[in-house]
Amino acid sequence: MPDPHRLRALTEGDAPAVAALAETLNRHFGIKAPPFPAEAIRPLLTGARPFLYGVLAEDASGAAIGYALCQDFFDTDAGRMGVWLHDLYVEPGRRNAGLGRALLAAVARRAVEEGRGSVGLAAYRSNPAHRLYERVGAALPEEALVYELRGAALSELAEAAQAL
Repeated sequence: MPDPHRLRALTEGDAPAVAALAETLNRHFGIKAPPFPAEAIRPLLTGARPFLYGVLAEDASGAAIGYALCQDFFDTDAGRMGVWLHDLYVEPGRRNAGLGRALLAAVARRAVEEGRGSVGLAAYRSNPAHRLYERVGAALPEEALVYELRGAALSELAEAAQAL
């Protein structure tokens, strides 16, 4: 019998669960980022139209077992709004049972209901979730790369800029 779970929209009260699951996700991929407190994300999950939103998966007891964390962006390729999926995470013991697909489907449903033209995401090469993304029809644009400026590189570039 499948493991019972329920999906629901993230709320500001879910900040501790999101922070804890995000830390687990980072450790899983060997990311050496320090854990962030729930207070760092709570304000971003508040308001009538929060900056961050998503879906929380809970087990039958109400414990968080997965999440999808998103924000809106303007897609200049399409000339319309899209959804950027920052994180899609399911606890290891709950994987390969359809929960990741259910989380992704919930994000897609909201995107379509709100007239968004796409759901974008990035994944580490080592992430086996590539199979899920391919099964649901996500395409990897052949010329697209994702870059990040962080730490010293970000600071050095910022110092070189003229004040606006």
